[in-house]
Amino acid sequence: MTEQPVTLYTLSGGAAGELFDREMERVTADILDLNTEADAVRTITIKVKIKPDVNRNFGTCGIFVSSTLGAPKSVASTMFFGRKGDRAVAVENVPAQKELFDTLGTRPVVDFKKHIDEETGEVINGEHRVQ
Repeated sequence: MTEQPVTLYTLSGGAAGELFDREMERVTADILDLNTEADAVRTITIKVKIKPDVNRNFGTCGIFVSSTLGAPKSVASTMFFGRKGDRAVAVENVPAQKELFDTLGTRPVVDFKKHIDEETGEVINGEHRVQ
């Protein structure tokens, strides 16, 4: 059998290349993810650990491939701080703002089909036509 020097491409039957391909796919997906910072630097690290025996005749090898992905985008919010009784609280809505909608509770459901003249399309209020 002919001796074949170890290279990155032959190491462990090509496992290093396969591990790199897997991390490259993760990095590419992270770059395309709109929830990460677009211009963040991503890295792929290939680490090969070689442990020779005491006679230096042979050794074992471990291949580790990892990646560092982009940070998630931050989401902004505004908080208002104050006290409620004796507790400090933070809220995201403006405490001084009035309710946008009134709080009268549930309202009756109006069936608008009963209030539209199907022949003319006019709106009828009770028995009277709305002008």
